[in-house]
Amino acid sequence: MNIFNNLEKPVLLQFSATWCGPCRALTPVIDQVEIKMTEHADVKRIDIDKQAQIASDFSIRAVPTLVLLDKNGEIFWRHTGLISEKDIIQQIENLK
Repeated sequence: MNIFNNLEKPVLLQFSATWCGPCRALTPVIDQVEIKMTEHADVKRIDIDKQAQIASDFSIRAVPTLVLLDKNGEIFWRHTGLISEKDIIQQIENLK
């Protein structure tokens, strides 16, 4: 069951864990994306250890994983591992 539906704007989900080094490296990148794209997308951070059900719902098998949902709550794009701010912003802009 998807708790993300009827959204006002797309949502970027950042699945991570406190023990994950690459997750910590990606967080400042996501912070910048959130600042620059605030008009176009919301950012939700999901700790897979604290919110295991949501991680399970999205079949998260590795972190960091990013999932971009369109306004209908459908998965538009997903990526596992590190990625540049520019590449994330490009995916969000592809939804406009």
